[in-house]
Amino acid sequence: MSLSAIHLYEGFIGVFLLIWLALTVSCQFETHRITQFIRAFDVLNLIPLWTFFAPNPGKQDYHLLYRDKEQGDTVGDWIEVDLHEERHLLSCFWNPDKRDKKVLSDVVQDLITMLQAGAGQTDKTFLVLTLPYLTILKAVCTRERNRPQAACRQFMLAGSHGFNSGKDPDFILLSLFHPL
Repeated sequence: MSLSAIHLYEGFIGVFLLIWLALTVSCQFETHRITQFIRAFDVLNLIPLWTFFAPNPGKQDYHLLYRDKEQGDTVGDWIEVDLHEERHLLSCFWNPDKRDKKVLSDVVQDLITMLQAGAGQTDKTFLVLTLPYLTILKAVCTRERNRPQAACRQFMLAGSHGFNSGKDPDFILLSLFHPL
């Protein structure tokens, strides 16, 4: 192959990739007419649509709280389990706690999905034997007791609407008391 053929080939590939990039960027906005026009001719679905937070973006922050109960029915204060972590520059390279918090956050979302799927049911006891419920219960019950004579523990899920929303948190789920 001659040197001019290689340059022609590289030029063709470069132009093709630039056109593909331009079409991809222009198709990220679904409401535009040009997007609909391009999608009509994209029969092989070669133009990607990057929807990082789709199809259902998170609109709430979830909070997991627990409290202890003593034998004499004395109930302690709610303590929040931190599901979110403070990020530092070093977190890009070394972040050993990320997995635990991510698993707990995902399990909370799974439990909420199950709650929404069974929204018509008034009896929520079916959740007690689900893996997300049991995972949250284990995570909560293995935490240090905030009352030395605590016999049972209960957890609660709540959802808030962001930092500056001004709305009160939404109650999602209150568990039964479980023995420690």
